[in-house]
Amino acid sequence: MTVRELRGWAPRSVTLDADGNVLSVTVAEPRFTPRERILLLASRRIEKTPIGRHGLPIAVATDKANQFKFKVPPPVTDWAQKKINAVQKQYEKDYPNADTDALRWRVELDD
Repeated sequence: MTVRELRGWAPRSVTLDADGNVLSVTVAEPRFTPRERILLLASRRIEKTPIGRHGLPIAVATDKANQFKFKVPPPVTDWAQKKINAVQKQYEKDYPNADTDALRWRVELDD
């Protein structure tokens, strides 16, 4: 997709006769409606916004006007991560020479 397409440009096909005269012009619909374009661009802006570990945009987290406006609710336990941590710890005990940085752990919900 090109920037021109984001701005509403659509490709055109021109049919010419043997002498080079224009017989017809076909214009495709733009790929995006204005609303879809707005949503796409807003989504891209959000993706590029620097976010802290807390999940807030850095601009919000570092704004002096917000200095005393934050509250931290009680933590919640991520039971899936807790299980992974326990299994990893046991694995490291059982296999002390293993390259654990190369291992990718996943968790499944057991019925």
